[in-house]
Amino acid sequence: MGFWSRLFGKGEDQGSAPDREPLDLSVFRYDFHSHLVPGVDDGAPDLAASMEMIDALVSLGYQGAVTTPHVMADMYPNTPETLLPPFELLQQAVAQRHPHFSLALGAEYFLDANLLDTVQRDGALLTPGGRLLFELAFSAPPDAGLLQEFIFEAQVKGLQPVLAHIERYPYWHEELHRFEELQEQGVWLQVNAASLAGAYGPEIQGAAETCIEKGWVQLLGTDAHGMRHIDALNAARVRPALHTLADQAKNSRLF
Repeated sequence: MGFWSRLFGKGEDQGSAPDREPLDLSVFRYDFHSHLVPGVDDGAPDLAASMEMIDALVSLGYQGAVTTPHVMADMYPNTPETLLPPFELLQQAVAQRHPHFSLALGAEYFLDANLLDTVQRDGALLTPGGRLLFELAFSAPPDAGLLQEFIFEAQVKGLQPVLAHIERYPYWHEELHRFEELQEQGVWLQVNAASLAGAYGPEIQGAAETCIEKGWVQLLGTDAHGMRHIDALNAARVRPALHTLADQAKNSRLF
């Protein structure tokens, strides 16, 4: 069965905990991880696709989004200069259709020596609200020294490091305590709504649920590249872990 058909296929096991009534997603207010800027990465290919996702976010109760295109030297060598023009076109379209929907431009930075160098030399970074969203490789764990130096340097510069989709790093599924250690160092941790819906399989779903239950997670994101991720967000509304995260959000200033 295909990757996304697992999510919506009838009879599939989506976890042992019983579903709840669909959650009112307005409690989260903002989506902090998405790929809505048209034509700059593997997210929205054009403005129409961007607006379709934003229309759906509005209908689900969101007040705004921080959209975070990939920045990866070899694959997506985006910079503020390349991202701002298409973002401004998107912002104009959103202002016309949804004037009360706030849109900010961030980025999802791949952690490598280039990113560390940019932070150290005060290079141009997209960090709305001081938040620096970064991701790790999926295939192998990061160099421990690089990760620790990056966290230290970012914090020295007054930035808040945020690790994207923590549940999707399979090499740490048997070592979830690593996320507790990162949180204790001041790193904010983000999970994807699609993971809670079971879209990436039970192991990733279980990791996301455990991290939420432990109280380690600060942010929810759609990681929306297309409508399939918005559909997954909608499907996740009945999942107990999302309700738990929403309860935490009500008493938090992070959302």
